[in-house]
Amino acid sequence: MVYKKIVDHAIEHKYALVFAGGVAAAIIGKKVLESKVVKDATTNCVAGALAVKQEAEDKLAEIKADAEEQVCEEEDEEKIEIEIEEEEKEEKPKKSSKKTSKKSRK
Repeated sequence: MVYKKIVDHAIEHKYALVFAGGVAAAIIGKKVLESKVVKDATTNCVAGALAVKQEAEDKLAEIKADAEEQVCEEEDEEKIEIEIEEEEKEEKPKKSSKKTSKKSRK
């Protein structure tokens, strides 16, 4: 009978109970967040995140440097290939003109 009265009273004032539960959660949350254990844990977590961020930035810088070096090497190779092609083009007409001159002599 007493239990039924308590339940009926709680149902009538459910919004007051929700408010009281919110206040209790806020008080407990404040105590938990102020504890040294939570402070140390969050500090370590943030320090770890910053270390990971720094490592990622370092790796990105290395990748950019490698990419730039590779592009420079490819450009150098292309220049060398172009120079070789130009030299071959210059040599071919000279050889063909000698052949024609030999034919014209005969």
